[in-house]
Parts: sequence; structure tokens; C-alpha cells
Amino acid sequence: MLTRWLVFHVASGQSFFTGAACLIVAVCLTALNAKRHIRMARNVLVCLGGIFVFVSATPLSPWFYLLLLIASLLWLVGEAFGGPDSARLVVGLRIAVAIVWVAAGLVEMPHHLSPRVPQGGHPVFGIIGDSVTAGMGEEKADTWPRIFADRYGVVVHDHSVAGTNVDSALGQAASVSSEERLVLVEIGGNDILGNTSPAEFEAGLARLLSAVRGPGRVVVMLELPLPPTYNTYGRIQRRLARQYNTLLVPKRILLGVLQRQGTTLDTIHLTKEGHQDMADAVWNVVRAAYEDGRRP
Repeated sequence: MLTRWLVFHVASGQSFFTGAACLIVAVCLTALNAKRHIRMARNVLVCLGGIFVFVSATPLSPWFYLLLLIASLLWLVGEAFGGPDSARLVVGLRIAVAIVWVAAGLVEMPHHLSPRVPQGGHPVFGIIGDSVTAGMGEEKADTWPRIFADRYGVVVHDHSVAGTNVDSALGQAASVSSEERLVLVEIGGNDILGNTSPAEFEAGLARLLSAVRGPGRVVVMLELPLPPTYNTYGRIQRRLARQYNTLLVPKRILLGVLQRQGTTLDTIHLTKEGHQDMADAVWNVVRAAYEDGRRP
């Protein structure tokens, strides 16, 4: 149970806030007391905070990470070597570190909130996806798009194909019709787990989003859970989502399904229960588009 929670906490990016909180608390402890056990607690919190931030793979810009690193290192050096003559400088460094980490949390927080999907008069729902949506083997008979259509009375056009990446998904985009005024993009897992370089991922995703957007169409994309050091892929996805006016769904939504007991075959591909949970999770994201025409 604890392991499952920890995996979700890290892979969803929420551990970034835990790490930032550890560092802010470390600063506050040092400001309150300089005794040996307080210094030890500070060092532990700094190490834990750094680990939590690193493994979260939060896709902040590199310059922001550089600012956080420099401010934190200057503070630690000041605490270690500062004397009575530099007391004001150390206080200033403490304040600066607290400010930059609070700012980092505020910058990241909006990316963890579900987007507002506008009302759409009960639009036809198009889905571009890989095997998480298309299913595998026996699970293909009852995938979440079919459950979604039956459960919520929505016309769904499922274009998903197992094994799809950002390049091959262009074929799916070409089959999206003009009546599909709400389109969900669930693509990128095969790129992250495969050999797609960041440059190739950016070029492919840009072509895909450019092809799928259209007049009066709302495009929603699932954010990718990222392994440590894969921040670049997240920055690309967020930047292109802004560029192509695509609503980005926080990765905690998909992870909330994948991390539940009995919802996956192999931690990625969904079981029958997983497809049912996924249908409900997607409905909670897009339901506003159907509220003005939803069946009782």
C-alpha cells in the first residue's frame, strides 16, 4: 500500500511539492535554532527535498532549476561558513531560498489542476490513442471508449491503435471527421518507453496537434507520467499544448487509474476494471461539454 502511494506521489509529480516543502522547512528550522540536532535535521530535510524534487521529473524550465540550485547552494554555503559579520547576508539567503521555492510551487501548481472543458452541446467525441485506449488481446472487446459511449450516452469515434507513437498517430488524426468537435489525445507512452529522442518527439507531437486542431474543436491531451531525468519531454508537451491551444490533463488523472489495485495487466495496459475506471476518469474531465445535453 505504501509502495503504491509512493509511486503515485512521485510519478504524478506531487513529490515536487513535498521536496519544496522540505527545503522551506529546513530554512525555517535553521532560522529558529542553530543547535547541532537542528543542523542535522536541516541536512536530512535538504537531502530528502532534493531527492523528491529530482525524482518528480517536474518539467520546469532549465533556467528556473538553475536559479533554485544556485540559491540553495549559496544558502548552504552561507550557513556553513558564515560568521557573526555575515549574519545579515545569511538571513538574506534564507529569505531568498524560501521565496524561490515558494515561487516554484506556485508556478507548478496550475499544471496539477484539471482543465475547464467548455460546454459543447453534446459533441461527438473523437479519441486518438495507443494500447492504453485500444486495449490488448481479450481486453480489446470492452475498451474504455465503448464503455464511455454506453455509460454516458455519447457518440464516440475511437481511432486508437495499439503501438502508436506521435508519428504514426498522424494516421489517426487524418481520420478525425469535422463532426468530432471534442478530441482526446492519449499518445506518447510508446515514445517515452521507446527510442524517440526529444527532438523527434517535439516534431512529431507538433505535427499531430497541428493536424488534429480545427475550427470549433476542443482538443484535450493527457499529460505523460515521466521517469526521472525525462523532464524535457514534459516541457515539450506543455509548450506545444500552449502553442496549439490544447487542454492538458494532469498526469495524476491517468495515474489514478493505473495505480489502483486490479486495473492493469502489467502496470500500463488496462484490465476490464481498468477500462471502466478510465471511462469514469475521462468523463470527469470532459463532462462539462455534455452538461447542457446530457441524458437524465
